[in-house]
Amino acid sequence: MRNLTACLWGRRAGGAVAILAAVLGITLMLMPQALAHEGEDHGEKKTAAPATAKAGASVRASERNVDSPAGKFKVRMLQSPADSRAGEEVQFAANFSEKVEGGFGGGDPLPVTDANVSARVMTADGQLVADKLATHREGEGAYGVHYTFKNAGDYKIIFDLRTSDNRQLSIDFPVAVVSAPINWAFWLGLSILTLLSAGAVVGYYISWSRDGTPVRAAVRKTLPVAAAAVLFFILGTLALSYFEPPRQRRASVDLQAANVDVQTPGEATSAGDPALGGSGAQINIPKESQLLFNIRTFPITEQQITSGLKVTGAVRARPDARAVIVPPVSGRVFLKRGITLGTSVGRGEQIGTVEQILGAPDQANLEAQRIGLRTAALEQQSKQAEQAALAQQARTRLTQAQRELKRATNLLEVGAAPRKRVEEAQTAVRLVEQEVASAEQQSRLATQQARLARESVARINPVRTFPLLSPVTGMISEMKVPTGQQVEAGTELLSVVNLTTVFLEAQVFEKDLATVRESRRASYTAAGIPGEVYRIGEGGDGRLVTIGQTVNPESRTIPVIYEVPNPLNRLRDGMFVEITIDTSGSNTVLSVPKAAVITEQGRTYVFVFDGGERFVKRVVVLGSEGQESYEVKSGLQAGERVVVEGIYQLRTTQPGT
Repeated sequence: MRNLTACLWGRRAGGAVAILAAVLGITLMLMPQALAHEGEDHGEKKTAAPATAKAGASVRASERNVDSPAGKFKVRMLQSPADSRAGEEVQFAANFSEKVEGGFGGGDPLPVTDANVSARVMTADGQLVADKLATHREGEGAYGVHYTFKNAGDYKIIFDLRTSDNRQLSIDFPVAVVSAPINWAFWLGLSILTLLSAGAVVGYYISWSRDGTPVRAAVRKTLPVAAAAVLFFILGTLALSYFEPPRQRRASVDLQAANVDVQTPGEATSAGDPALGGSGAQINIPKESQLLFNIRTFPITEQQITSGLKVTGAVRARPDARAVIVPPVSGRVFLKRGITLGTSVGRGEQIGTVEQILGAPDQANLEAQRIGLRTAALEQQSKQAEQAALAQQARTRLTQAQRELKRATNLLEVGAAPRKRVEEAQTAVRLVEQEVASAEQQSRLATQQARLARESVARINPVRTFPLLSPVTGMISEMKVPTGQQVEAGTELLSVVNLTTVFLEAQVFEKDLATVRESRRASYTAAGIPGEVYRIGEGGDGRLVTIGQTVNPESRTIPVIYEVPNPLNRLRDGMFVEITIDTSGSNTVLSVPKAAVITEQGRTYVFVFDGGERFVKRVVVLGSEGQESYEVKSGLQAGERVVVEGIYQLRTTQPGT
């Protein structure tokens, strides 16, 4: 029986191990076939690439013409893969050529050889990521560099060129990096491995349990199969990671072989009208690249533009919202704990004290006053004792008079004394009662005078303390004296300001006064709050407070003061602002956002979205300027969409820019 059981156990274990080994072998055989199709997207338009490229790789080409004091250069940059992913190596190749007028050049661009080229990588907002990346030669005038981006985001790669005759040139190209797509084949394979491994162990254990084997024995018999399943899972996971990693990976193109004409996602299909600086040029950008470049558009509409007179101004705190704290006497300043710049204080709140310490002459006079007060206090104490004794004597006489009155009353009742005696006793009692009341009143007055004399002596102190109170509610904006310093009376200690509501003081030339007088609307921007425009008057917060009555004799300007809310205290006292006083009235005009406007060689352009994957570079004529928009005189129509974000990528991918 034991031999039969061992035979059955061996067959079961061997069968389970054989099944796992067979599945692992099939998986290893199928992985190379799956690898052959890695990264392909049959639904996407492929870019031309050399035969040396592996599946999934693409090349992006960008050209820039640079006219600088160092010379006229043309730079062509190749990038592979075109849609760079975080964690994979990206190849860049920059081809430098220089246009040499006359001589042996014939006016054609010549490759820049024997140059020293290095590369830098920065974020789109200018933060340095990598510096002084070494480049290698990839041909005549071509310099390559490899770099792996760790994180997704918008970057730019900058090539720094130093020619053999010590001329310098720096040129940058945008690079959009995305996260690598998840390789679902890996996770599917991992799920299958997990199910097979766990299923083999559980199935083998259940087969022993059904035969009536005890739990411990079934677990012991299942352990070899569990070990084999764990080994199978580890080997299978390693195989999956090698052939099908968790995130898709691609092989980049050999850019040295790809340094040919490449039709890239940003290549222009039309160069436009050269007489208009390339106006009308068409650029095709696939939808995927539009997302990578973060290209955003905005519709052209008719709206009211706050435009007119542009003046500079400054932020001023309201006069009733500013206060300077000064000590009433000379002395040493002691501020409360926690009082510092930016601390909020309330009106009437004590923020510290001033201790006044008298000098030697003043202290001598004070000591003389103290002696005099002590003498007076002793005199008052003597009077107090004397009055107390008189009061006690009066109370004794009152007691005797009351006894005499009682005796006379008793004798009158028995007929032993006349009524006149009783009346005389009553009169004597009333007189003595008045003496007692007067004596007690004098005693109380003497006691109070003695107490006041003693308190006067106690108040004579060479150190006096005076409180420092805030006259307004606000924040401490300036501290001129540290705690513990000796100051004179009237010295400015602290400044408290309330910036919840502030004034904007604009300086307007007297010739523009008539224009300003008719306007009640304005807008302003501040250098400390970039990218934000605030309106005053109709459609915005704030109001015109006053127009000055006096002309500055030196600058010939008149102050125009606006009041605006400042709930987050973003406007600081003294901050410069640019104010546009609206003189356009209530008319609406066709407008284009400032972010969409490009100025090149004296002409103004925008990139118009022409639907699908096409963008058109178009020259426009602008009119009045507002804080956020320009008036469009010609070149655009209502409803068209212009590019407001991603313009840099469009400019660098079109030829001849």
